[in-house]
Amino acid sequence: MSIDMPFGPSDTIVNLAKARGSGALRFTDLAMRATDRAEALKQAGSHALTRIWREDSLAAACHEDRLHDEGVPSASLLAGMPIVVKDNFDVRGDVTQAGSGSLANSLPAQRDAESVGHLRAAGAIIVGKSNMSEFACDNTGANRVFGLPRNPLDASRICGGSSSGAAAAVADGSMVAALGSDTGGSIRQPAALCGLVGFKPSEGRVSTRGVLPLSTTLDTVGPIARSVECCGIIDAVLSATPWRPLPQYPLHGVSLGVLRDLVLDELDRPVAAAFENALRILKDAGATVTEFSWAELQRPDWRDVFPVITHSDIHACHGRFAEENADSIEPGVLRIVMHGKTVSPQDRADALAFRNRVSQEAHDIIARFHVVVMPTVPLVAPLVSSLSDPEQAKKIEFMIGRNNEPANFFDCCAVTVPCQSTGDLPVGFLMMAKNGDDRRVLTVASAVEEVFKTRELG
Repeated sequence: MSIDMPFGPSDTIVNLAKARGSGALRFTDLAMRATDRAEALKQAGSHALTRIWREDSLAAACHEDRLHDEGVPSASLLAGMPIVVKDNFDVRGDVTQAGSGSLANSLPAQRDAESVGHLRAAGAIIVGKSNMSEFACDNTGANRVFGLPRNPLDASRICGGSSSGAAAAVADGSMVAALGSDTGGSIRQPAALCGLVGFKPSEGRVSTRGVLPLSTTLDTVGPIARSVECCGIIDAVLSATPWRPLPQYPLHGVSLGVLRDLVLDELDRPVAAAFENALRILKDAGATVTEFSWAELQRPDWRDVFPVITHSDIHACHGRFAEENADSIEPGVLRIVMHGKTVSPQDRADALAFRNRVSQEAHDIIARFHVVVMPTVPLVAPLVSSLSDPEQAKKIEFMIGRNNEPANFFDCCAVTVPCQSTGDLPVGFLMMAKNGDDRRVLTVASAVEEVFKTRELG
């Protein structure tokens, strides 16, 4: 098998759809290209994917080719695009393992998760399942059952989690895009560390039905892809809204709020340099950059409340199962699940009331700007070897999630785009807006992405 035909930076959904429409590319070409590379990489030791459905993918692609040959218009721009699905999504006929050996003997899903169904209806080819942290409970991507996915840009480094394999499969060139879940940064973190775009939509925008939950309160579903436009196309399908191309949006007069509280503490030197350079470029392009303080982030209240909500949610969903299968669940994950048992109904109610109150206050602050910006992850992708030290691993786990959790807790939408100089390790530039402003944050992100591409980053 050849591994020399990866999907590259120019293989966006729009470009591939144009090639398909002109007859220069067939659906089966895309499916074979994806499955050939994914299988070859898996044989070479990649842990990005846990399952690859070659025959089903080729059959689906052949069906799309027949429709095209008969003159039937494609269902959407996604038609024929190879997409991998994180293994906490139900896929009809497959066991949803969520990165856990404890679920290996579960019954196969009887139907697709609603989001997977939307992708199929749009003509996307579901090529396989991607690896993930067990029950989506870890920011590093560590997985003792399926292995740790390595960062395709530097195999000595991690991808981040929990949608680790999803990001790895796009970054290694085997997939056009991936479907992930985000409860505290699980889409944006690996996207940033792998030099990709990741989009966390507003709560409730995309159905989580058929997704094995981490937190029924905070879970969101979104894409990892090569461009903001790709993420927007997929988001439109997932949210069952008509796709309208993102407008060409000049940055002149766009207000960027640079959050100084918490998110700029202890930055890796390359991250700090890339972020400051990105701000300089955006200022030169006409954006208004305003530093501001959000004192709430410095207080411990919301960080104390965050696990009250998530841990009580995961215990409500999986507590009984975890108790019965404790030996087959990673000890750290088991502790998280069982900690939820200690949360009283009143504590949970108080936590949700607190979140609702401070989220409204946060939206009032954020609404002063078009978007609020920060480094997506304070670190460049950590070395795999750094996880062998428990204390260091704990610090890395915290730091990877630190800048992303506010968007989940304060009920915001957010997107990360790469902002590093050519040849450097990836650094993410995170843009955040209040719930419901998904179109705005994608539009601004598309303009920012274009400026980063056309002006020298470095």
